[in-house]
Amino acid sequence: MMITTMVKNEVTKSKKETVAIPYQVLQSLLNKKISGKLIIQNPQDESIEWVIYLGKGKIHFATTTLGKRERLIYLLSQCFSEHNFYIPQELHDDYQFIHNQWENHRLDSRKVRSILAFMTQEAIIRCLTLPRAKVNFEKVLDLDPLILNTDIKSLINPLKKDLNSFRQIREEISSPFIRLQEKDWESVKNYLGDDLSKIELLESLKPYINDSCTLYEIAAYSKKSILELGLFFQPLIALNFFNVKPYQEIIIEEKPVIACIDDSHTIQRIVKMTLNTGGFEVIGITDPAKAMSMFVRQKPDLILMDINMPDIDGYKLAYMMRQSALLKDIPILMLTGRDGVMDRVKAKMVGAVGYICKPFNPRELMQCVQDHVQITN
Repeated sequence: MMITTMVKNEVTKSKKETVAIPYQVLQSLLNKKISGKLIIQNPQDESIEWVIYLGKGKIHFATTTLGKRERLIYLLSQCFSEHNFYIPQELHDDYQFIHNQWENHRLDSRKVRSILAFMTQEAIIRCLTLPRAKVNFEKVLDLDPLILNTDIKSLINPLKKDLNSFRQIREEISSPFIRLQEKDWESVKNYLGDDLSKIELLESLKPYINDSCTLYEIAAYSKKSILELGLFFQPLIALNFFNVKPYQEIIIEEKPVIACIDDSHTIQRIVKMTLNTGGFEVIGITDPAKAMSMFVRQKPDLILMDINMPDIDGYKLAYMMRQSALLKDIPILMLTGRDGVMDRVKAKMVGAVGYICKPFNPRELMQCVQDHVQITN
């Protein structure tokens, strides 16, 4: 299947990320017989990335970057319910774990290939249910030894029915890594009515949901398949009986925002380079007339303000900000090439908390900003 020239060019460059249809990208790489690994990010849960290892038009393995242990416990329970595997809490390499089972004579070569194929099938299903996703291709193949060497058709043809089912529930069940949070058990049971089998199933799964288990873990412990549970929970999620939480909460670090009002691009560049390294976000404003309206939309934690600017000088602008109920408490540091006593007095009169002379030492700037802004760790 053909894809756009842009996608073709992007995915063959190491560490270049783009947004595309995963199946089309995968098919293109297989057709070109390029070796490496394709990384696909789940757009509904950015903590989840799937990795497909390719070589000369074949697929060698597919897995995920996180949650390897939870996923492997489920997959092994599906393939070898009679085996009791010890899987370490910190499982960094699921491929090597399976290979070690072979080396230690716990699984023979046929079973090793079988589980690796099943793991790969399951991961590829997750990728192919995504309509569009961020993809990244790296020309690195770090599997040793190579055990599996199969084509995509033999992997997905037996699972086309399952693939369609997963596509139908994808909106609510973006991956088996989701964690469910119930809102009201009694409301769910009332909805299920007289369907005793579903009520019994719900009651049996309640402890795992309360423990914030992933769908992989719930499936393994309850001896159900991911598809069974997905079809059971999908309508309940759609009706808002359950909240869906991601596998791993992504914490976005909130950095203190420093606004720099200066018509000099050189000063803007120096301020940005200096303060970015100290953990600050810098907003550069070269047109002082736009500053007031910008600060209404995004209020900074501190303002660096040049005194000598066209149209309006820094003193006047600082005075106007001190008259604004929204902006009056924001610390202002004046930037200037003058260092007279009167200039410092004027800066204090308009409400500035400090005065920095140009050219300034980056350490001096950093220290002055840190003195007036509290950085939260």
